[in-house]
Amino acid sequence: MAFRFGLIGAGGAAALHVPAMRMLPGIEVAAIADVDRSRAEEIATRYAIPEVFERTEALLANASVEALAVLSPHHMHLAAVRLAAERGVHVLVEKALAPTAEDADRMVEICKRHQVVLGGVLQYRFTPGARRLRQAVQDGSLGRIFLASVTAKFRRSADYYTSAPWRGRKAEAGGGALTTQAIHTLDLLIYAMGMPRRVYARTATVVHRIEVEDLAVGLLEYGPDCLAVLQTTTAAVPENPPQLEIHGVRGTAATFDNEGQVLFWASTLDAPGSLPDRWRTHASAYQGQESGSYNQAVLAPHTENIADFVAAVQEGRTPQVDGVEAGKVLRVIGALYASSASGTWVDL
Repeated sequence: MAFRFGLIGAGGAAALHVPAMRMLPGIEVAAIADVDRSRAEEIATRYAIPEVFERTEALLANASVEALAVLSPHHMHLAAVRLAAERGVHVLVEKALAPTAEDADRMVEICKRHQVVLGGVLQYRFTPGARRLRQAVQDGSLGRIFLASVTAKFRRSADYYTSAPWRGRKAEAGGGALTTQAIHTLDLLIYAMGMPRRVYARTATVVHRIEVEDLAVGLLEYGPDCLAVLQTTTAAVPENPPQLEIHGVRGTAATFDNEGQVLFWASTLDAPGSLPDRWRTHASAYQGQESGSYNQAVLAPHTENIADFVAAVQEGRTPQVDGVEAGKVLRVIGALYASSASGTWVDL
């Protein structure tokens, strides 16, 4: 019997998740709901989704689904999770899991109480590059880590915010460049190195006419001799691919574009500047993809993220990206905002 998903939200995320789900055997997208019924009908027609609704409650009451994929704006996630959990339906939630870490904690508690699985979408954890980078940190290949760098410099037009006004509103989005753009690369830092001890940040809105920040710079302290530096914006001209670098006393590992590419230099293990075969990327399919093309290479991390969630439901285990894991990056982002507001370091 097929594992049946219902979708909440018919925006850009749906156009990515449905093809990713269709790549997996035994998964069926059974229904979709959006407050704008015409958008839901357009997605349903494109991907042959049999049932269309305007409200989450109607979908849950009338469609037979094992899980709900919540792809709506951030501020709508908690209500959808609560409705699904109360009906015993498992939930997979697109990033950001919630506008705040506090709402993420509420989701975890609700799903635990109703004994349903809560999964998050942080798909870049499933790329070969992220796994290799994490391995390099954990197996000591880089030696003692002393510096990391997170950069996520995007260009977002005025239309990006006016076409979906919630993206520029603090109460609805939770934040700007940090919450919506830098979240994936910052999550990869946490995936590889764990949670920092404390953070310091400054945020500003310098180009766009929005409530949330379009510029943020931060320091993340992992110890007295280990710092991470964060830079993110939605006003870069031109934009640059997101990048994570981790520097140790024996070498450096880096990922580019949040994808499967990884470079590794280890001057004490190999000739300076060499790229050892065991660390060469095996993810050439991830390279050179245009944003929004949604071909198989772009879909692959989403597909793995979704497959792990489905397997967790079927096997009665915790998914690799559960509510707790997906909430970690929100906890760090919340601390960065608190630091910017107070002008002080904030402990985690």
